[in-house]
Amino acid sequence: MDMDEITARAQILIHRPASEAFDAFVHPEKMSEFWFARRDDGLREGESVTWFVGNAPDAPGIEVCARTLKRPKELVIDWGHGDTRTTVSWTFEERGPDTTLLRIEERGFSGDVEAVIARALDSTGGFNQVIVAAKAFLEHGARINVVADHA
Repeated sequence: MDMDEITARAQILIHRPASEAFDAFVHPEKMSEFWFARRDDGLREGESVTWFVGNAPDAPGIEVCARTLKRPKELVIDWGHGDTRTTVSWTFEERGPDTTLLRIEERGFSGDVEAVIARALDSTGGFNQVIVAAKAFLEHGARINVVADHA
């Protein structure tokens, strides 16, 4: 089995323009409403920031480096710690003036086959929660923070 082929994937239709869906992941004040807490000024290509698991002052952080920002079509980051870094890609495909197909893929998992599969499955589940929370936020203003409530 080629480890590079193991990819976590999630996708959903969001009934908002692609630019709004893109901005929800790039701007900290928006993303903090449904996913990781952010204390940065927004993603900028080539720059690194930290996303936090919760809002506590001592909340654990995840290092994030923005690799590609092509508004409103594509966002690519590298994230993680040390040798557990992976690449996550978001694509925002306009399906009409107020409809976007959001796809998220994560690749580059490391470890033995069992560890890679376990991480990919966990990420697939996590990203499916995130896209539903993003949809609820963007379409209905509902704030479902899947990180804070993850059990």
